[in-house]
Amino acid sequence: MNLYLSSFLTFFKVGAFTLGGGYAMIPLIEREVVDKKKWLNRQEFIDQIAVAQSVPGVFAVNMAIFVGYKLRGVKGSIATTLGTILPSFIIILLIALFFFSFKDNEWVIKIFKGIRPAVVALIAIPVLTTARTAGITYKTVMIPIVTALLIWLLNVSPVYIVIVAALAGVLWQRHKAPKGGKKSITKQGKGSRVPLRDKTLSFWGLAVPLPLWGLGKLFFSFFKIGLFGFGGGYAMLSLIQHEVVESHGWLTSAEFTDLVAISQMTPGPIGINTATFVGYTAGGILGSAVATIALVLPSFAIMLTICKLFERFRANSYIEAAFRALRLVVVGLIASAALMLLTPDNFVDYTSVIILVVAFFATWKFKLNPILTIIAAGVFGVFFY
Repeated sequence: MNLYLSSFLTFFKVGAFTLGGGYAMIPLIEREVVDKKKWLNRQEFIDQIAVAQSVPGVFAVNMAIFVGYKLRGVKGSIATTLGTILPSFIIILLIALFFFSFKDNEWVIKIFKGIRPAVVALIAIPVLTTARTAGITYKTVMIPIVTALLIWLLNVSPVYIVIVAALAGVLWQRHKAPKGGKKSITKQGKGSRVPLRDKTLSFWGLAVPLPLWGLGKLFFSFFKIGLFGFGGGYAMLSLIQHEVVESHGWLTSAEFTDLVAISQMTPGPIGINTATFVGYTAGGILGSAVATIALVLPSFAIMLTICKLFERFRANSYIEAAFRALRLVVVGLIASAALMLLTPDNFVDYTSVIILVVAFFATWKFKLNPILTIIAAGVFGVFFY
């Protein structure tokens, strides 16, 4: 089989049958590209995970780009990227086509009243798991706390926080470096919704909003999210929420929470699922394509550059210092996404609080599958609302 087609189908299969976001894709990708296909050895795969976690963008897409470039350069990266994003794009687009026709149904309302508190619990769990790997100590614990509070209480854009954190990490490393010493650059080798509707056109038999200025705003918003979205899909949620709820009003807070729930229950990376859904809400099918492409484009360009320079500059002390600072901020970004969902729309009474607590401990302590947690919360909502 042609290697381009083989790599595309491999990542299409991973994207189509993986629930739980990008990190849940790791064992499937490892089985396919290391154990079965032998495209990477295990050490290369571990290096790939480290790089994919350290740069902005959707984690699973970053991994796909790395593998594709290793196989067939830029064209290989395009094949693996398309394979990763197409399943979730198609599934979420189909859901979006029918979601708004049923969202006012009495039973659907009850289901999502139960699901919304559970979603907050599921977002809170990665705060704890990410904190363990971010190297947080009693000296640095205030960094994620301040990050979360700045976004939650003062509505500071996460983009600015990411930039400041990276610069602070570099400056701290410069301060620590011996005066008069050389820079540590090690070369290791070469190598209420405000819709965008002004007018419509017919697209595949559907009415699709197409004001060019609106699509431009949509593209720029998700391009920013892709460019500054460190830490994978959950960390991106605060940036996405800031853009689509706070800045542009494309979704309400309740609709955004419903979207997160849908994204967690469907295959594929949560960032891609969210971009596809929001894009459709704001600009129809064309909007879905624009938002998804915009989200992936920055990480695609960055990862291709890194693939070429990875071996030469991966031991650069300043780059490593910037990423150490960003890992601390990522914990705060995820926490702020959970805090910003603590709204009256999502917590209508004490029953919502009970659902939150039960969902949190069932998933975190007893390792209940998040999909089962969401389903159980929806059933709970039907009976108690």
